[in-house]
Amino acid sequence: PDRLRLALDAANIEARPVWKPMHLQPVFRDALMINERVAETLFANGLCLPSGSTLTDADIGRVCDVIEATFDA
Repeated sequence: PDRLRLALDAANIEARPVWKPMHLQPVFRDALMINERVAETLFANGLCLPSGSTLTDADIGRVCDVIEATFDA
């Protein structure tokens, strides 16, 4: 995910790591959890891409272009 995040950043497209799972946050350390491995895998490998109601088709196309170029490289 970091390689893609850096490629998006170079194209002035904001992306960030997925939110830290609740069970890894100190305040929830003792809370009940179910299958934490799924959340940890998503946290380690996931990336939040631009989203929102103001994204245009051109914006989405630009994000897709960077993603495709990154994985084709």
